[in-house]
Amino acid sequence: MNSPKRHDEPGVQAIDNEEAPLEDTDSQNEYDSLREPYLLRRVDLRLCTIAGLLASLDLLDSGVISSASVTSMLTDLDLSGNRYSVSIFIFTISSIAFQLPSTIASRLFGPRIWFAAITFAFGLITMCTAFVRTWREMIALRVLLGIAMSGIYPGLTYLISTWYTRREQQLRFAYLQSGEVVVLATGGIVNYGLNHLGGRAGLEGWRWMFLVQGLISCILGIVTYWWIVDFPENAHRSFMFMNQEEAEFAKRRIQKDRGDVQIEKFSLVK
Repeated sequence: MNSPKRHDEPGVQAIDNEEAPLEDTDSQNEYDSLREPYLLRRVDLRLCTIAGLLASLDLLDSGVISSASVTSMLTDLDLSGNRYSVSIFIFTISSIAFQLPSTIASRLFGPRIWFAAITFAFGLITMCTAFVRTWREMIALRVLLGIAMSGIYPGLTYLISTWYTRREQQLRFAYLQSGEVVVLATGGIVNYGLNHLGGRAGLEGWRWMFLVQGLISCILGIVTYWWIVDFPENAHRSFMFMNQEEAEFAKRRIQKDRGDVQIEKFSLVK
């Protein structure tokens, strides 16, 4: 009579080895599902908060000229005829023209360096606008301002899309724009108050608008370097954010959702 197979026989070992990976995969998926809400909260707090602030400052600094136009600025800079319209139009053109290069640069240099640099840059340009003396200088700075701001909104949208699954993205884009709603509601009131500083330090009220709001952007630009997070594959390099294991988990989520964690090399020819 044949005796039953023991667990140390080859046939039984083969069955055990096939079942083990399945059990490990189920355990890993269960563990990942428990960690996912915690991961999302961390990313929301670090990424969506700073993204909302940067998008708000982008809108606020670009719109200072609209609030200043009802003060003595048009007369002081001789923005008569269509010169004021040109200063608005030229900003839009330069902003649109540099959106793609700036977004690509955020991938090449990394979000921390790039967003900190361009936020500080458009804050500095806004501050410099407070000291222009002619309409030509105003238009020149508007071109530079459009270039500096061109990568803020598309770049942040791209960064958010790399961190969230397709199902999660829409809510985060809503977070991004919620800050802009607040700015639209309060920006005019803030500029109204700043205009009442006219005469202080020999500066007109509209110059205080550019000076104060530009200074705020410069300060936040410096803070951005430590606050904003890198792309998921480099999340462990972000300041006090994730370790290597947590970054790998974030990458697995995106890879499972749409399989585009690995970035293709940029090429003009496919």
